[in-house]
Amino acid sequence: MDLYIIRHGESQGNIGLDVDDPKLTELGEKQAELLALRLRNIKFDAILSSPLTRAIQTATPLSELQNTPITIIHTLHEVGAFGDERLEEVQKRAKNVVAEIREKYGDKENVIAFAHGTFNNHFIKAACGITSGEDFNFCQENTGVTIVRFIIDNGQPRIKLELANDARHLENL
Repeated sequence: MDLYIIRHGESQGNIGLDVDDPKLTELGEKQAELLALRLRNIKFDAILSSPLTRAIQTATPLSELQNTPITIIHTLHEVGAFGDERLEEVQKRAKNVVAEIREKYGDKENVIAFAHGTFNNHFIKAACGITSGEDFNFCQENTGVTIVRFIIDNGQPRIKLELANDARHLENL
């Protein structure tokens, strides 16, 4: 299975507006459209999203293009979106999300998950089996594409970080 991990497009929160569940800006909507166009030829078996508006809005153009519904995974939410979380709690949640996705979609070819920059750092680490603390971070630009590939190599399960934070679909913005 290839797990595509996407950070949402630019949101009102990214430009300094203080709102509880910020929506995408006009630029964020364009980023989401360009991402959908970039990924249009990859058939996704599942499109997963955080319950927060900006992640759902980012997933929507791809969902509509592929006529594949968005499945909300409540534990994909941003760090601290529903109260304070200690680092250990976030790491455990990320590990549980990866386990849930692998259990439910492990026989699928391509799964895409739309979430948030801070959470995605832990999500990517958990998917790759990295157990380090805060001393190592994966950069997550708006609509940056990260692909974690779960493969069998010579009969052994392996994890391969195929792509990290690729935003080439935004080059002409």
